[in-house]
Amino acid sequence: MDVTKSLNPNAMVLASAKIELSRSPVLIMTASPKGYQLTDLQDLGLARGVTITPSSSKIEIQADNGTVPIKGQTNQKVAVAFSLLERHLPILGKIMEGIVTVSAVPGASASFTDTYAAGVPQLGKLIPFSAFNHDGSAPSGVVFTQGSGGGTVTLEEDDDYTIVEYAGAYFFRLADGSYDGAKALKVVYEVTPAASYTMSRGGSGLAPNLAMKLTNRRQADDGRIISRTWELPYGFYNGDDVITLKSRNDSDNVAEVPMSFEFSPHPDMVSDADLEKMSLMREIQEV
Repeated sequence: MDVTKSLNPNAMVLASAKIELSRSPVLIMTASPKGYQLTDLQDLGLARGVTITPSSSKIEIQADNGTVPIKGQTNQKVAVAFSLLERHLPILGKIMEGIVTVSAVPGASASFTDTYAAGVPQLGKLIPFSAFNHDGSAPSGVVFTQGSGGGTVTLEEDDDYTIVEYAGAYFFRLADGSYDGAKALKVVYEVTPAASYTMSRGGSGLAPNLAMKLTNRRQADDGRIISRTWELPYGFYNGDDVITLKSRNDSDNVAEVPMSFEFSPHPDMVSDADLEKMSLMREIQEV
């Protein structure tokens, strides 16, 4: 028979997590309230088997001529591991920066058109272009129009929209100018996409530090969407790029790309007593 019940049902962690990575410096706030913010996060895409493993090991100092005064001191770390299901070389190049080099071969320039139904683009929201340049530059010849025939309205940059670079990609943001939310929006632009990518390895590499954020969202018992996030400000990729290819006779034959990372306390936070407490990881639970 039942002997108890869930005391905090919203504390159950269901489903997997969105994994975001950044190579940009963490924004550290030293004034009250102290804290930090992860910047330029990029979604790594589909993954499975996400694990977050905090650990602590006792630091032992041995001497042969006296008693060692340090007792209970621990070395704390967090390991994060998962398998990516999308082997996209530009993403791997950012994950393993310093260890590998990814270069793109440009294809032919082409015109692209993104269309949005009336009311879909929201004012102030970042909306991505569906195609991009192989070298990461902004799209050219961008034209925003609404309406048709003699009623066509061309939106003006700065007054009606702005083009924004964020996390290595380009977006547009609509302003409350000539944009009419009751009409469909058409965006025409030119880009030179990549024809192929090459990932190269050689010699010794020096991997720069990275930051990571993992977000788990689920529906609460009252219908709200709640989230639990883990923020890790200072770590390094420490995995082996093992490519597992499966037979087509396997019902789940997607190639997996194992990833592993190790995080330690951020060196720019450990000298401050308040920041040091959050320098390794923050776990935030919405209730």
